[in-house]
Amino acid sequence: MRLSLAIPLLLSALATAAGAQPPSKWEDFDWNPQPLAEDVILPMPCDGAMAFRRVDTPTAPNWLADTGLQMGNSDVSGQEHSESLLPDNITGGLTKTGPDSRYYLLGKYEVSRRQYQAVMSDSCPRGDDEAALPAEGMSWLDAQTFAARYTEWLYTHARNALAEAAGEGSFLRLPTEEEWEFAARGGLAVNDGALRKKLFPMDGPLEDYVWFAGFKSCDGKVQSIGVLKQNPLGFFDILGNVQELTAGLYRLRTREQLHGQAGGLVARGGSCLTAEARMRSSDRDEIAPYDDKTGAPRGKVFTGLRLAFGAPILSSAERISTINEDWRVSGEMRLPLEPGQDPVEALGIIAEAEPDARVRDALLNARDLFQREMTQRNAVEGRSAASVAQGGMLAVRSYLLALQDLANSRELLASNPDDRDFRDYVARAEERRQLTENVLLAGIVHAAEDFSDQTYSAAAHVVAQENEARLAGMRARTRVSTMRMHDLFGQFVGTYRKHPDTDPQEFLNQIEALRVELSQLQD
Repeated sequence: MRLSLAIPLLLSALATAAGAQPPSKWEDFDWNPQPLAEDVILPMPCDGAMAFRRVDTPTAPNWLADTGLQMGNSDVSGQEHSESLLPDNITGGLTKTGPDSRYYLLGKYEVSRRQYQAVMSDSCPRGDDEAALPAEGMSWLDAQTFAARYTEWLYTHARNALAEAAGEGSFLRLPTEEEWEFAARGGLAVNDGALRKKLFPMDGPLEDYVWFAGFKSCDGKVQSIGVLKQNPLGFFDILGNVQELTAGLYRLRTREQLHGQAGGLVARGGSCLTAEARMRSSDRDEIAPYDDKTGAPRGKVFTGLRLAFGAPILSSAERISTINEDWRVSGEMRLPLEPGQDPVEALGIIAEAEPDARVRDALLNARDLFQREMTQRNAVEGRSAASVAQGGMLAVRSYLLALQDLANSRELLASNPDDRDFRDYVARAEERRQLTENVLLAGIVHAAEDFSDQTYSAAAHVVAQENEARLAGMRARTRVSTMRMHDLFGQFVGTYRKHPDTDPQEFLNQIEALRVELSQLQD
């Protein structure tokens, strides 16, 4: 053996004998214990890896367009100042084709201890019994440093993989509260009604999906990542285990908006210290960023992180020019009036106070033109609301028929349990029920959010009168069932308007009760 080769081998053997062993292989349970289709995988230092999930936020083809998001919940007794309902907006910062297909990437799991050490330590961590536990207790500055170092490593060692996953110029950071909550609630994987519920849809008890305080769950001890079931978007432990740091500062909520004062840090999602009854997607915790005795950056136990990918908005001169044009066009759009505003009257008052006759005449002409347009607009809006009310009644009817079809198919299967055709019949009936449910719930959201209470109520009243006239010569059962379906949809809209996070199952249960009621009616 040549001396130049023998010396390094000898030094390597001595180092191994002294305990300086090479890093152990990463097992799946260290970083991705439950692989899913469409996972986005990026490498890490020390031959590690991290899994991300894509969250789509499609919009109109306009850089200023975004997606509405209902933050918070209505049933947060004692936490209204922090978790009450707040209309907000969200749009991902990543796109490969244009503004209408924006998305963001969010960590599939909480960052594990081994992943955190692989970036933050001077030497590669070895796998052990605690490698898959979530990293916790880091300061907000340490979390930012972790994201910055990992970003730099990707640019140096895996730039092509980074560009393929998130695009050129992207970077790792903590998620915004909006990004975190939209993903936690299930994003576009759930319907509008489910998106506003206290918890994302679960096929089983809470302890199958969430680590919380108590003997039947984590009982005050953090658990390895990815042991439980995922939420509808494929995120694990997004509620419970450790609460997760976000990018912004804590702000109170008034009845209408965020309060103007900025406070400490924000952690979301609850932890192993959160009671089962308190667990919800709206949970927020304020954390002081510095120790109140020493002034040193501080963390908090049972508080970890989950990384997101972001990107600059003003990324090129061409992008800036397009955004400016989008802004100009947006000024030409008709915006809804604030409640109580009367622009026609306001223009008249301004005109009467104008000393210049030419300007006064121009304002009065503008008032008259605006009044004509508003009259036409209100008529169109009224017809649209009437169509929605009528469509809602038909959606209730379709769901009733789907329920009855499902009940009939189950009776047939019960009497012929081994018949494959009957099993297929039940499966198809359940699919139809699910489809009609989605249409119904979307109609409730549309009616409540896109029309004022006054506009919708007036239109629904007109529809009720028209139906009463049309049904005058029909069977009593038809008249009663039609009006009950119309009234029921109106009740759903009113309930949703006041409590947008109402459990959709409450609506569906009322329709089931109506089905039973109607089955007992005589012609």
